[in-house]
Amino acid sequence: MYALQIGAIAYGIAALAFLVLVLLIKPSSWALSSPATRLWIAALISVAWAALASAHGFLDCFTNAALYGMDITRLAAWLWALLAIAELQGLSRSWRVLIQLVLLTALPAAAVLLLLSRGIAQAGAADYGLSVLALVISLLGIFSVEQIYRNASVPTRPALRWLTTGLGGLFVVDLFVLAEAVLTRGFAAETWAARGLLAAFLSVPIALGARRLDQRWTQRLFLSRQVVFYTTSFMLVGAYLILMSLGGFYLRSSGATWGRPAQIFFLTAATLLLGFLIFSGTIRRRFMVWLSKSFYTNRYDYRSEWLRFIRTLSSQTPTQSIQQTAIVSVAQIIGSEQGALWVRGEGTEFLPITAWPEHELHSAMPVLPGSDALVSFMVRTGWVVDLQELSERPALYDDLRVDDTLSRSYHDGIILPLLHHEQMYGFLALARPRGLGSLNFEDRDLLKTVGRHLAAHLSQDDNDRRLAESRQFETYNRLTAFVMHDLKNLTAQLQLVVHNAERHKRKPEFVDDAIATIANSVDRMSRLLAQLTQGHAAEQRRVVDLAELVARVIHRAGNRAPVPTLKVVEPCSTEADPDRLMMVLEHVVRNAQDASAESGSVTIELDCAGDAPRIRVSDHGEGMDETFMRERLFRPFDTTKGSKGMGIGAYQAREYLRSLGGEVAVSSTVGQGTVFSFLFSPRAAAARIASR
Repeated sequence: MYALQIGAIAYGIAALAFLVLVLLIKPSSWALSSPATRLWIAALISVAWAALASAHGFLDCFTNAALYGMDITRLAAWLWALLAIAELQGLSRSWRVLIQLVLLTALPAAAVLLLLSRGIAQAGAADYGLSVLALVISLLGIFSVEQIYRNASVPTRPALRWLTTGLGGLFVVDLFVLAEAVLTRGFAAETWAARGLLAAFLSVPIALGARRLDQRWTQRLFLSRQVVFYTTSFMLVGAYLILMSLGGFYLRSSGATWGRPAQIFFLTAATLLLGFLIFSGTIRRRFMVWLSKSFYTNRYDYRSEWLRFIRTLSSQTPTQSIQQTAIVSVAQIIGSEQGALWVRGEGTEFLPITAWPEHELHSAMPVLPGSDALVSFMVRTGWVVDLQELSERPALYDDLRVDDTLSRSYHDGIILPLLHHEQMYGFLALARPRGLGSLNFEDRDLLKTVGRHLAAHLSQDDNDRRLAESRQFETYNRLTAFVMHDLKNLTAQLQLVVHNAERHKRKPEFVDDAIATIANSVDRMSRLLAQLTQGHAAEQRRVVDLAELVARVIHRAGNRAPVPTLKVVEPCSTEADPDRLMMVLEHVVRNAQDASAESGSVTIELDCAGDAPRIRVSDHGEGMDETFMRERLFRPFDTTKGSKGMGIGAYQAREYLRSLGGEVAVSSTVGQGTVFSFLFSPRAAAARIASR
């Protein structure tokens, strides 16, 4: 009774396994001559067979004749599928005719014998006839499998190996069970129960063979390695528990007085063994390798590996540097638990900059010169260096010698070159995980690919850091240049006071003007100091009378020829910082003086065009061509004055006018002069009107 119940569970598992096979096989056409169609039908019949056998195990609802009839139907279906494959593989016509004759006679004969089994007198003979008929089909199936594989073409043999293994296994198991049934005139309960579990396992190579023989047969249903791993693990654990329970039951039933303690001891030991198998990292890794080799054409699930690699690489934690994250992202691929990173320094040497875990980085880690044998070998070949393989087969690596300290730290580890633009950015040393065998081409190709990506990622991070530092220096230098430009103008004013002091120092008007000039210079220097401290200019905007401001600019620039003249078309006011506006306007005026001869002229014209103030500084000097105005005039730190200029005056004028909402316009003709226009925004004029 117990054997039937266990058999019911086993056949239930077989029904689920063949149902998965039905879902995976997708015929390209539903023609009955197609091997895929026949395999799909045979798998569907096997689902029904296993489900009915499971029901019989629970309910004991079928006679031996009915069980034989189900076996004959299933075996005939698989033999029918083999016939289609035999035709594709060019099996001899005589053998195919034999299979057809057996199929054409087996099913009608089985139907007749099933009808005869209802009679009491004929029941035994009918059962025996059915068992013999099923045995004959099993034998013919085994011979057909052997003939198909032996006569198969070389390209199809790898796929046929799996398919013939699965189908041959089904026929062999049935041959054993049916031979015992013929001899004993009935099914042995234990043997019958074991067949269900074996059929479930044999569905796996059938699925692999069908998938590899013709990809069009299979449904494009993706099963990840994780799903296959856990599903297969659960099946194996379930089978293990069933077998251990049977063993415990046997000990209890046959052990007399000590049967119960023996059963408890046996089951406890079995549970501990199962726990060891489940939690063993080495066994788990070997099992994953076996799954990858058996179920997939590729060893790695590249989509999952790449997504995890990118996710790890982009998820830097506060306690982990980007270099340590890089080590972790590669270590996850092979299951390593330790690694270190070497990066090329300022010279040609390679420096150990970090390790994971961090405490693994110690002072004994070697600094390798660019001429080191390991570095030279990786630069020349781009190979992933397997130190275990190097110690076992040094000839593969041209008898490479690795630094002793590095070799001791990672004696059987893996060294991955990080190549960027065909130059070696650095290399990564990873400890070998337990259970990892020798690296194959897939391991090496994947590691080299992620190594190149890692080198680009780390190189980009270095460039970003250098760029940030460069921008900080650029900001500082630009601020310093603006301050120096302002100081130059202040120095010019103070030099003018000193120059005129000998002649006019006793005049009260000069003293008052000198004190005012010095006070203005002190105020502007204070602002410059605040600008240096705060990193930006302190704005003090107010309503400014532009005619008065321009007059002050002319007064400052009046010590040079040609002396500017003022033409006020219409008085205007605007809102601005008077000191900054006066400074940029003075710079433009002095540039106009520099470009003109002493006998020339510089004119400043002020008007309001539609409530938009405009200041035009015009000269009749050398002028500028279109190329210079377009490409160089407003480029900071580009000057034509040599060491006398800094090249930021025009740039500073334009940027300040833009900060007020205005713009700077320039028109110039070579040899005729230049007109430099300050165009203020109407909004500034509106603010001026509102403040009245």
